[in-house]
Amino acid sequence: MYRMNLDEYESAVAAACLNPTLPYPANHFAFRHVLKDLPDPTSTSVVEIGVGMGGAIPLFAGTGFSFAGFDRDGACVESSRRALSEAGQDPSRIITADLEDPESYAALPGAGSFDALIAMGVLPHVTSVRQAILNAVSLVRPGGHVFFEFRNALFSLVTFNRYTREFICDQLLGDASSEVREAVDAELAKRLNLTIPAGEIHPESFHVPFDIIAIARELGLEEPRIIPFHFHAGMPAIEGDVAQSYRLDSVSMEDDASGWKGLFLASAFLLRAQRAE
Repeated sequence: MYRMNLDEYESAVAAACLNPTLPYPANHFAFRHVLKDLPDPTSTSVVEIGVGMGGAIPLFAGTGFSFAGFDRDGACVESSRRALSEAGQDPSRIITADLEDPESYAALPGAGSFDALIAMGVLPHVTSVRQAILNAVSLVRPGGHVFFEFRNALFSLVTFNRYTREFICDQLLGDASSEVREAVDAELAKRLNLTIPAGEIHPESFHVPFDIIAIARELGLEEPRIIPFHFHAGMPAIEGDVAQSYRLDSVSMEDDASGWKGLFLASAFLLRAQRAE
């Protein structure tokens, strides 16, 4: 059953890489980095925070990892339990819990002893990033690996839209005089696509990678580093005009070895670190 699920997963990813009408397989590229970083899967336990509908299970359980996790959405928990059962593992290792409520996951089998932790799409929605990281780290053993996804604030410099304007005026020039900021704002309004409707954006949703490294060190995590993923071959506004090329170029960029391009062209990044021994 493992191999069948893993084959189906890999086929779906391959199709998504080639077909711009399908959702971009961003999480796959993040998971690929996780797999490269972890030791022998047959002796490694992984816990996922925010399991969703169980999309990660075919890859990690199918590769040989012992899998567990939780989500605060009951429908997601049920779906993930079915996926874990189909992968030949105990579905009771998926529970309903909330990262911001430690009591809710205290009874998770293996809590405090996992070798690795993955949290995709969770940190952009928490009340406190620092507290959420501390809560998550408590689930892994000393020396265990953690992988947290964050939205990349620096990507705003490539989008050429409202996010570019907000990043430059509010973050880069937040300490400038009102006269300068107003002049910059007026100039940007002439050059950017501002048709994206304004909406409520959680203040913790976007982060500068260097700030996250500093937070990780402040919290005592060891060897923190940034791994960009979900690359974009230019500003998203052009994607519809050159859909096939945009998709293929974006996928090829996921293997970028420059060490810096992903800081701007990737809309997300992983914080990879270890819990102190």
